[in-house]
Amino acid sequence: RIGVENPCFREAINTFLLADAEVVPHPVDEEGIVLNERPCDYYYVTPGHQVPTGVTMSSARRRQLLEHAARHDAVIIEDDYDSESNFTLNPLPALKASDRSGRVVYVSSLSKALSPGLRLGFMVADPDLIDEARALRRLVYRHPPTNIQYQMAHFLAQGHYETHLRRYHYDSAQRWERLHAALQRYLPSCRALAGSEHANAFWLQTPAQINTQQLTWRAAHAGVLIEPGARHFLNAAPPDNYFRMGFHAINPDAIAQGVEVLRGQLEQMG
Repeated sequence: RIGVENPCFREAINTFLLADAEVVPHPVDEEGIVLNERPCDYYYVTPGHQVPTGVTMSSARRRQLLEHAARHDAVIIEDDYDSESNFTLNPLPALKASDRSGRVVYVSSLSKALSPGLRLGFMVADPDLIDEARALRRLVYRHPPTNIQYQMAHFLAQGHYETHLRRYHYDSAQRWERLHAALQRYLPSCRALAGSEHANAFWLQTPAQINTQQLTWRAAHAGVLIEPGARHFLNAAPPDNYFRMGFHAINPDAIAQGVEVLRGQLEQMG
């Protein structure tokens, strides 16, 4: 049994289902995952910025999760996929930083902040688990190219990555502010979930009559790309009035224009 957030990062859920795990959805509010007392063996969470809502798990909810896992002898898989790309002034420390019993497995990636093509990530866990993970990886992937690993290690050691992150954080903050302002101006009817400020994408709820699968198709034909939200839900009948909108792969000067185009498509749908 593995407890997961709902809505969720769907690709992780598909991996668990392939392993014949029983996936137990838990709702997400403005503080993160909402636990119940029915225990699970594992919990998979994205506390830094929840996927897809962007909510940052509160300090109180983090303590509750750690206590719950200790009480039921569960393991927490902390996917901190965008830890290095978090551009808030004072981000909360990882769950792993508060782990006193070795039950948090921390995984993260260099793909978000640096380059998706590197396909480099890392894990922080007990040595025995690291050994098992290495053995399993050899069967699945062997290992990332050694020359890329060495080059990345040199890049980190020389301090270039920290310089890159400072520029990246500044650029991300500027883009976030532009999209936030454009959404307030052109799409005030689309609501963001409280607690998701300064995430790397906006998770938005449209008026109930709007089907975001249709909106996605219409917007794409008008030159604006968004992601429909239904696929992220584990409900039998997932809501179809959510969508996700990013801001990194676009000219900042085109952000407001894109949101204005999206408003036009929404208005045509009624």
